[in-house]
Amino acid sequence: MKRLILLFLLSPFGLYANWTVLDRRDQPVLDGKLTASEFRVRSGGAEAEIDLVYFAAADAKLEVVANTDGKIRGLQEVIEASGGLAGINGGYFDENLDPVGLLISNDRVIHVLQRAELLSGIFYVKNRRPLLVRTTEFVGTKGIHQAIQCGPFLVDGGRTVAGLDHRRVAARTFIFSCGPSEWGFGICRSVTLKEMGDILTQATMVPAHHINRALNFDGGSSTTFYARAGGQTIFSEGRTAVSNYLIAKANHQESARFTDPSAMPMSNNSSPK
Repeated sequence: MKRLILLFLLSPFGLYANWTVLDRRDQPVLDGKLTASEFRVRSGGAEAEIDLVYFAAADAKLEVVANTDGKIRGLQEVIEASGGLAGINGGYFDENLDPVGLLISNDRVIHVLQRAELLSGIFYVKNRRPLLVRTTEFVGTKGIHQAIQCGPFLVDGGRTVAGLDHRRVAARTFIFSCGPSEWGFGICRSVTLKEMGDILTQATMVPAHHINRALNFDGGSSTTFYARAGGQTIFSEGRTAVSNYLIAKANHQESARFTDPSAMPMSNNSSPK
């Protein structure tokens, strides 16, 4: 009997436990239409910290903010200047802040779609509805208001995507849907891509919901998260300037385009992660 227990513990099933939530704090984001969550997850001896917001698609307006000129000096600045409620960094970019992959901001195509193994998914907004598809499923840019192409896909059909890297640990940024009506985005410090997919499918990200699809955004030093929760802010800071951001506004708000108050030139460059 002791030998059987030892064999179980040494097997992959004994070594790798499911990710579970250790402790969690949920609080409404400013107007109560979004919920911000801060929590830790654990699998065996591994732990990670997650910040995210989740919301009904009808209650939030998702907007891509381009920063290819580097004038925006961080996520907090763009959210507060545009009346946003929460946000994250967006897709990949090169050392000149030029986007890598499709990028559309408020009906304007900033960069065209690219075919590359890494750029396997596209988040976009069409007819005021957010959608998350594989690049091979994408039918074209007509009528699309916002879009970020990135990757890899982390979750599809409620399961972790096969073949995700299980070696490199880094900060991660992600967007997910639990179906057409419930959405969220957030960051995790710090895990492999395989672990990120497993966390999203195994731990409870959104109460009473299961994540159906999730896409990886730019990570590493670009990873940043900001939410205006009640009387405080939840802020996990990344590099000063990235090429683009995704922000959420209350759906009743008119779009307030970002206007740079300082017109400061960019001092840092970045590269895809």
